[in-house]
Amino acid sequence: MKNSSSHDGKKGRHYAMQIAMVAGLVTMLVCGIVTIGLMLFSNLFAEPLIAPGVSSGYDHTNIYENITPGQTRNPDSQVGEETTEAIPPEGMLTVEYTGGTVYTGGQAIAGNFNVKLKMDDGYEKVINDYECAQLAPDYRMTEGDNVFEFRYGELSAKIVLNAVDIRVFAYPPSYVLRKIDLTSVQEKINQIDSGALSYEQAFSNISFTGDSQIKALAVDRILSMNRIVAENGESYDYLAKHFDEVVAKALGTDALIVHYGINTLSTSADERQKRINQYRELLLRLKEALPGTRIIVSGVFPVHYSIFGKQDRFVYIIEYDYALLEMCMEIGVEYLSDNAYMMEHQELFSHDGLHLRPEFYSQYWLKNIILTMGL
Repeated sequence: MKNSSSHDGKKGRHYAMQIAMVAGLVTMLVCGIVTIGLMLFSNLFAEPLIAPGVSSGYDHTNIYENITPGQTRNPDSQVGEETTEAIPPEGMLTVEYTGGTVYTGGQAIAGNFNVKLKMDDGYEKVINDYECAQLAPDYRMTEGDNVFEFRYGELSAKIVLNAVDIRVFAYPPSYVLRKIDLTSVQEKINQIDSGALSYEQAFSNISFTGDSQIKALAVDRILSMNRIVAENGESYDYLAKHFDEVVAKALGTDALIVHYGINTLSTSADERQKRINQYRELLLRLKEALPGTRIIVSGVFPVHYSIFGKQDRFVYIIEYDYALLEMCMEIGVEYLSDNAYMMEHQELFSHDGLHLRPEFYSQYWLKNIILTMGL
């Protein structure tokens, strides 16, 4: 017969080993859970909590915010923190010209240049605080190629614009110093055509000064006289005499349209130059007195074919307008040309061949001011 105490001892040791094994497994499991928990807890504070749709500060739209040109952000820094180390950016500056023809002696329009910072990682940003000496107010283009250099920090880009002599055109072209929003101005014309907008409303912030061809706006009841300083048979002497009144009505407006010249047009080259010099001085005074207002010179209108040969001075209208345009480009004033359209639409002249029918103003001229000048 076997010893029962020996048997019980072996059985006890077997149970003890099983209990130790289970305890070891439980300990290992608990340690594993604790280790995973610590890892998750550490990562929780290593990375910022980001709400859905909110940038972490490392995406392309934010990574270059507030960077001084010529530097790139330290990838370990947060948005808004200053970079301590200047590192040349791995990218380039690009420039695209989106405007029209530029003229010898004229200026280019800053709004017609699209300047961008492009980084190698795909980030792209429109740059407006660039430097470009060729866009300075006193810079004038020479005939042929003109190199425009844009600088942004240590980066630079160049583009070449070919300036054309205005004398290559049959008639003087308009000269505009403002980027035109074609969609906006066309919508304005559509509202006028539909009757939703009157000319009085459309030109509520624009003033005029000139001779009988400007006074006709009020005579024909297209615009009221409260924004017009004009008189029949007058020219630059009238503008000089009524200068303060013109400034008072134009102050705070978007633009002042100035139309003089036909009444003092002469066959004498010296007299024509004298009058242009007088005009230049008056326009410079207007620029100084009205710094926030666009000064737009309307060229001398042509005359009807039926009276063209009746006065020798009419032969010089186109030449005189070229000289006016060159003067405007020289002093930085805009110029509105209507010669080509009027020569092709002789039906717009009244019976005297000099003055214009009401439909000239209502169907063409005022709309041309809006479309060409972006007013």
